[in-house]
Amino acid sequence: MAVLNEGQQVTEQGGGRIDLAAAAFAPVTATGTVALGSFVSGGTAGQAEDTTIGYTNTSKSEITLRLTLRLATTGGREIADHAVRLGTDSVRIAPAATAEVPLHVDPSVLERGDYYGYVNASTADGKTTVHTTASLSVHGPKHRLTVNVVDHEGKPVADLPTIWGADGFESYISESPAVAEIEEGTYQLSYSSLDDAADGQELREIILPEVKVTKDMSVTLDARKTTKVEIRTPKPAEQRGIISYQTYRQLDGQSLLQGTMYFDVAKRLYVSPAAKVTEGRFEFASRWQLVAPLLEAKVRGARLAVSPYYTHNSPLFSTRGARLTAVDAGTDSAPDLRRVRGRLAVVRTDGTDMTDLARATAKAGAAGLMLVYPSDSYPWSRWTPDGDRLALPTMGVSAAEGGALLERAKRHRTTVEFSGTAKSPYLYDVMQVSSDGIPERVVHTVSEHNSAVVKTTYSEGGGVPWASEQRFGSRPYQNFFWNQYSRWVPTGTQRTEYVSAGDTQWVHVVNDGLVFFVDTPLTVGVRDCIRTYRPGKQPAENWFGAVVRPAIPRGTTTPSVRSGNVLSLRIPEFSDSGADHWSRALTGGFGDPDEGAEGDTVSADLFRDGRKIADAANAWTDFEVAPGKADYRLDLSASRVSSEWKFGTRTQTSWSFRSDTTAEKAALPLLQLDYDVPVDEHNTVTARHGHTIGLAVRNQAGLPAPRGVSVQVSVSYDDGRTWTEEVRAKGHGQNRFTAAVGRPVRTHGDTFVTLRVTATDGSGNKIRQTVERAYMLSK
Repeated sequence: MAVLNEGQQVTEQGGGRIDLAAAAFAPVTATGTVALGSFVSGGTAGQAEDTTIGYTNTSKSEITLRLTLRLATTGGREIADHAVRLGTDSVRIAPAATAEVPLHVDPSVLERGDYYGYVNASTADGKTTVHTTASLSVHGPKHRLTVNVVDHEGKPVADLPTIWGADGFESYISESPAVAEIEEGTYQLSYSSLDDAADGQELREIILPEVKVTKDMSVTLDARKTTKVEIRTPKPAEQRGIISYQTYRQLDGQSLLQGTMYFDVAKRLYVSPAAKVTEGRFEFASRWQLVAPLLEAKVRGARLAVSPYYTHNSPLFSTRGARLTAVDAGTDSAPDLRRVRGRLAVVRTDGTDMTDLARATAKAGAAGLMLVYPSDSYPWSRWTPDGDRLALPTMGVSAAEGGALLERAKRHRTTVEFSGTAKSPYLYDVMQVSSDGIPERVVHTVSEHNSAVVKTTYSEGGGVPWASEQRFGSRPYQNFFWNQYSRWVPTGTQRTEYVSAGDTQWVHVVNDGLVFFVDTPLTVGVRDCIRTYRPGKQPAENWFGAVVRPAIPRGTTTPSVRSGNVLSLRIPEFSDSGADHWSRALTGGFGDPDEGAEGDTVSADLFRDGRKIADAANAWTDFEVAPGKADYRLDLSASRVSSEWKFGTRTQTSWSFRSDTTAEKAALPLLQLDYDVPVDEHNTVTARHGHTIGLAVRNQAGLPAPRGVSVQVSVSYDDGRTWTEEVRAKGHGQNRFTAAVGRPVRTHGDTFVTLRVTATDGSGNKIRQTVERAYMLSK
């Protein structure tokens, strides 16, 4: 005997969970499983044989059972009427007897698919129920499908496109020609290509999401019929970083997700238009990240295309741009630098190291170096903001573009105007979506009507003035993020970020430094909670904004709770001024500050009624405690030693709370402190006489707002060696407070402010938090 688990399909649970008590004492048992066989759709009734289900009455009384049958595919498509029939809709079973009920299959009305379900039997009062798991497989007649591929220039391509249907991927029986023998039904065919272009490369996706195979037939995937995916932005922008796209197809309860990613040398993306599907679901989505162009070049007075790329270690032209006369400076093996002073030296290169060439060119007085790559290589390079720099701005161009520029420079004075910036004041995080089909023109215009607009500050935290970040996007049918890698953003700056609104899910991760492996997903850093956006202007965000301290973020999916006699604590060590920004300590990077090693050091101690009962490496752990009501105190110490981290370097947080044994999970009354300090993007307050900080006290989600809250504040200007007198913060209702912070009397110039805040509510819950070097105070 077994019990079915609500919400699970037959293919997930089979007959269900074993019920030992029912198996031992239930008055009726039934056949556990029947396999009705494998058939070909449209067959004849004579092909089927009846199957029987047995019901045994182990009681001393006669029992009558009502019978029902339901069979369906995993996608919910029910089997055709009368395809499978019970011999009777009820059965009467004498005491200590067994009755058999026939189950009849009619192949002539079967449709292709794998069907699963149950024959349910129950008494009229519902007190006695049993079920039998049933399955049936129906195949379609087979046909030959010939697949042709034509590239964007009209040339035949010898390849084997993907063929996928509800039963999975299909294989080919012949490669030339490409022929597959497949069952009658609906399939998706797809083929992708990467093609060279004058200014980079192009991605093409040819997809036929709904090919209905009913006979021997041929299909052609023609790249000439693809259309360009256009992303239109309010301001000039270029794709920078990884570009990716994906297709999702769902048929009869089965689904396929395919994705492609490529570097920003891909200048364009094309996809084939497709009519809306009539079966299942289909979606094409492309992920774009666009910012102000890094480097653009224009030849004055000429229709000459030049698409240069900075070398990865090149210094940049001024944001005001540069206007340089191009001169032929020979080759990298035999440079001619006699006429390059104040000009753009154009040098043909074989791709060897350009450090010495750049040094020599700069010494000769050139203002820029343009490398013309040979025709069999490409000049694309990814500029990086860190590392040793070359001696002057250096860039590469293709053989065709560079050759045309040199040819013109022979005959005319040729001036090249350069513009661009690495510090874009805007970002367009776009998820372009085409649902069910793909239109003839794929155009996504970014605006406040389809995008959230977020004024975002990336506060300076120390070290290099750059951070790593990524906003990961995923569609509703995904439970993961993919094909989105790290990118750079300058710190101490603000930019306007447009993020696609709607049902796309996003999570933003920001690391205070530059990660070494950029071609991997960014997994370390402060992050927000997974969310969707509504269109229009959003509240401003500040990453690494003061005060950085341990806190349970708003909207967390991992609250700190008590379940029975287990305290499950989930407290991140680093949360900034963002309502839902949080980060764990860096794993594997713990260091001893006294020894000057970089890393994070964390410890946690738990007290019960004044006595220490446990300790742990952090407050993201489970503590088993004695049953019953008691007063608890949790002490959490966290520190970070890093050249990239100069604020919130050490914190001490202590929570006092009362807790009792619970029957179900219950949120712990751990008071949380949120700070509102008037810092700029450098985490600095500029005030000649003093300033005011804001404070808010809250509970975790799931608990009512704390009542009777009082807050005390003390300040230190010497990293906690001495403190100002503790003052009571002024309340403003809804558990919001302000406290005045004066200037230190004996300190001149800039100084760090260390905060110590204590908050207590009317139930006796308390938090005392000390944040060393919370922010900077400047005159």
